[in-house]
Parts: sequence; structure tokens; C-alpha cells
Amino acid sequence: MRIILIGYGWRSLFFYRIIKALPHQFTLVTWVLRTQERAEEVQKLYGVQTCSNVHQALCVEHDLVILSVPSSSMKELLSVLINHDEKILCETGFTSLPLQTLNTLYAGYRASNSRIFIAEQYRRQPYYHTCHALSPLLGPLTEARCASLHDHHGISIIRYFLDEKGANCTITAVNRSSWVVKTGGRDSIDIEGVRVQSKRITAVLAFDDGKTGYFDFSDVQYHSSIRSSHFSLFGERGEISDYEVRYLNGDNEGVLQTIQRFEDGGLTNNPRSLRSLTFGDVCHFKNPYWPLGFNDDEIAIALCMEDACNGRGYGLHEALQDSYLAQCIHRSCSEGRPLETHTQIWADAFSSL
Repeated sequence: MRIILIGYGWRSLFFYRIIKALPHQFTLVTWVLRTQERAEEVQKLYGVQTCSNVHQALCVEHDLVILSVPSSSMKELLSVLINHDEKILCETGFTSLPLQTLNTLYAGYRASNSRIFIAEQYRRQPYYHTCHALSPLLGPLTEARCASLHDHHGISIIRYFLDEKGANCTITAVNRSSWVVKTGGRDSIDIEGVRVQSKRITAVLAFDDGKTGYFDFSDVQYHSSIRSSHFSLFGERGEISDYEVRYLNGDNEGVLQTIQRFEDGGLTNNPRSLRSLTFGDVCHFKNPYWPLGFNDDEIAIALCMEDACNGRGYGLHEALQDSYLAQCIHRSCSEGRPLETHTQIWADAFSSL
């Protein structure tokens, strides 16, 4: 699949690494940068075709445009691509855009022949994929607790497991600060023992059908060695808590089993690579890119790229719903009161699928 990549940064390099590692599946036909100087720099650094003009890039034969730019540039570039009726895999940064902008963006998309898919990779991660496959063991699902992902990412997982689609809910959220010792950042380890203020948002999403989502995230969580991440799913007949699964068998007797990760490498000379996730003697996720050394995020993003190339995946309406609910969480925090969500113009897209 011939790909145009727009944007340069930490996230866009995920796409580049995947394209380079899977040449039998993907070809980068051109990489669009913000300035000509940066385009020339990237061309020399990575040995790829680059340019600084989106319209020029779209003249090159291609199958998919990947848009990986900051939120401040997203609306303008996405509008250009929509007007060209492009098939697009777009990054997830809609939460920082005003709700009116989200509605305007969707209205333009709905009137076009464009196809937009969003690189919301967590549903495609091996762990969440396995949890979803095991969820029938729990009976009808009633609650999901996501204490592992921020903003729209966490909301996406809650909605996915509770099957809420575009449903409305009442959101009650608080934002509290506390001290914690800094242990690192995205690309660093910190052993200075410096105390920093950490903000934790907790929210209850009470959906109209009686199901409940619990959102819990600290702003140091992704890069801290002393703040862990957790996921729980609750049903009438059982629960998943991280890697433990408790459920009732056919005789209504309690059973406890664990999800197992099998990785090659690490303690051997083989490249480190996830092979599979199993439950009992059943494999629920087999890494299609094994034995490449992809981490779980890279596996999930590669799957999103494959999905988009094949005309399927997490749609724009889903991303906008997740971003809208995340905005409501922040509003509930700042206003100090519960908020009732309201149906948006993209809600019809859920019922049309």
C-alpha cells in the first residue's frame, strides 16, 4: 500500500518505523514536512522522498494518507484532505479542539466522499484485544474501569467494552493534586529524587442504560516507575482485573485463571518480540509481525494501518464522541459539578453501521 505521511515528530516516527519494517506491505511514496528546510533535512536523514506542499504530495499515486500533526494544524490539513476525497488515517488529537470545530469538521466530512479512520490503537493492542475476546465469560457487562490511558484514549476503551457507541451519560469528575517523586519522561530516566505536583483526574460516567465507566488517570502515569496502570472489567458472572480473570463455570462455581504473555528474547539472544497472549490452552492474540521487535503500541498501530488500507477501522465519529466525553470530564472538573452529555451530529453514524 502506497502511503503519504504528513507530519514529523514522536508519533509520526512510529508510522515511519512500521513502514520501513514491513516493506512487503507498505511503501512510503512521500513524506510531507512543514517547511522546505525540514523536508530536505528529513530526506537526507532517512533517505526518503519528501516535500513541503500537501497539494504537490497528493499528485503522487497513493492509497492512503497518514496525518500525524499537532492539534493546532489538524483541522486545516484534514479539511484539505477531505476536499480531495482522500482515504485518511488521522491521529487522535481532537480533544483540544472546541466542540463547535468538531461539529463543523464532521459536517464537512459527511458531505464528502472521503474516508477517515483514526489511529486510536488501544483497542488493537494485544492485551485489550484479549480482554475483549474473554468478555463473554463475564456475562452481561456492567462496569469498566480504565486507570491506564488518558483523556479520549481511556474513554475509547470504556465505550468499547461497554458497547456504548454514541450513548449519553452523566459525568461526575474531580481533579486533585498530590506530590510524587519524578522518575522519568518519554525518553529519559530521572534519579534526582525531585518532587513534582501530579494531577489525577477521576470520573464516573453513568450511562443511560445503567452501565458505568470509571476513568482514573494521573499525568505522570505513562512515564513513572512508581505509578502503575490498571484495567478492570465487570460482568454479572465475573470480572477481569489486569491479567486475572474470575468467572463462574457452568455449575456456578468460581474459577480463577490468568492471561499469559509469551515473549521471545529478553533472556536469550533472540530479538525481543511478543509471540502471543493465551488464556488456558487457547491463543487469543497471535502477533502477526512476530518475530519483529515491535512493542505493543507498534503492533496496534501497524494493525490500524492495515485496517485503514483495507477500508475499515475506528471511524471519525467514534473519535469525536470520545473527545467530546473527554471534554465533558474536564468541564466537570473545572465547574465542580456533574454534567449531562448531549447527542451530537455524528451520533447517527453509530446506528448506520
